[in-house]
Amino acid sequence: MKSTIGRLFAIKTAVSFGTQFWGFAAYTVFFAPWLASRGVEAAQIAFVLALAQFVKSVSGPVGALFADGFEHKKTPVLIMNLLTTLSVIALYFVDEFMLIVLVIVLFSMASAAIVPILEGLTIKGAGKFGFDFGRIRLWGSLSFVFSSYACGKMIDIYDFDVFISWLLFGAVASTIASFVLPILPQDDLAKAPKKVKKFDMAGAIILVKHPIFITILVAVSFIQASHAVYYGFSAIHWAKIGYSSELIGILWAVAVLAEVVLFIFSAKLTNMFGPRRLLILAAVAALIRWSILAIDPPLVLVFISQILHAFTFGAVYLGALNLISRSVPDNLISTAMAINVSLNMGVFMAIAFIIAGNLYNDYANLAYWFAAFLAVIGLAISLGLKFIWNGDALEFRQADDK
Repeated sequence: MKSTIGRLFAIKTAVSFGTQFWGFAAYTVFFAPWLASRGVEAAQIAFVLALAQFVKSVSGPVGALFADGFEHKKTPVLIMNLLTTLSVIALYFVDEFMLIVLVIVLFSMASAAIVPILEGLTIKGAGKFGFDFGRIRLWGSLSFVFSSYACGKMIDIYDFDVFISWLLFGAVASTIASFVLPILPQDDLAKAPKKVKKFDMAGAIILVKHPIFITILVAVSFIQASHAVYYGFSAIHWAKIGYSSELIGILWAVAVLAEVVLFIFSAKLTNMFGPRRLLILAAVAALIRWSILAIDPPLVLVFISQILHAFTFGAVYLGALNLISRSVPDNLISTAMAINVSLNMGVFMAIAFIIAGNLYNDYANLAYWFAAFLAVIGLAISLGLKFIWNGDALEFRQADDK
């Protein structure tokens, strides 16, 4: 009976990851080129991307705290997906730059916490039922692979008119998937630590006050923020040098497919390296990757650089995830995941986008040397962790309720 429930739990969460990453792929790969196709300049694109990341850095933790106030995560995820769908529909009716910015802010607010909530739920389900989290999460990556390629192919045929419809399909599918999102059995909830009230900031403060926890997240943030040039301007630059939207979609698909392969072996890699060495591996890979792209290499080297995405994103992701899953109390897991995303894909990424946009505007692909510099900082912090952390699980002291 338990194995059947666990199998259904895994299938339902895998479906949710798949639908969420369908629209996420189109937004990540083609939102900036879509803006460029409408005459938006590089500096303005950087502003929109940075603002979206900053909004996520604020709304992500708030949304996670909101979700931690619910016994079952399907309710907040459903609400957030409904709001995301409405914001995508609004894109059909806006043309002016500032109206687009407003809609993207609403889109970012609505969607920021969804994936961290799903990840937190799946982590606990994996612990309860014994399945491999990485093999469930990879369905999101597989969806990203197919969606990025197919969206690029459709853009080549129908131009960027298809972009918003592609986002809308993903948002609607994610909303439908939310209705069947699984819940943890009551016996698991009963054994959880004291319940955090809705919007209670005490739990978040407990997490960020831990010096090793926050130092690790800063290392993660520098490595993740080194992707700003790639996320914001790779598709635009490749289009300028003659790559088709289909080829650009393939290049992104290769990167995420490499990530999928890494996730298949996630449990073995985590046990082999541990979180600190995973961060070092990710930083070294990032330094190599951005150095390759900075020289505008032949296409074969571009493909090699994309394969390194398995480490520049996947390894650092697993390192942070391993720390959080081993150390954070059950009732703060969504909050911890959101703080992680808020720092590395929010605050740090927002600042990196602003700098990257201005550098790309002036120096084109040479902006990747800035990305390499951020990777070096992440590497230095990761190496320095050896002197303050032996890799053991961290302990958090929770204040008593009054």
